[in-house]
Amino acid sequence: MSRTRKDSKNRAFHGLEIVKNQDGTFDFFLDRERTHGGMSLRSLEEELCVRFGFCGQEFVSILDQVERDGRMTVLL
Repeated sequence: MSRTRKDSKNRAFHGLEIVKNQDGTFDFFLDRERTHGGMSLRSLEEELCVRFGFCGQEFVSILDQVERDGRMTVLL
């Protein structure tokens, strides 16, 4: 039973995290697993807009926080 609880806690988080690297690229995590590393700004925008629907002002808002804090988590 404890294994089931442990697994359910890990699956309970459904979100993405964007981390800005020192070289200006971005790492992209989906459900705490790194899915893309070293993404350009253009690739990040495509991923967030096309795949997750964060376009226009929503993307700008996410990018502003990533630039300010170095990372951002978005719950899905």
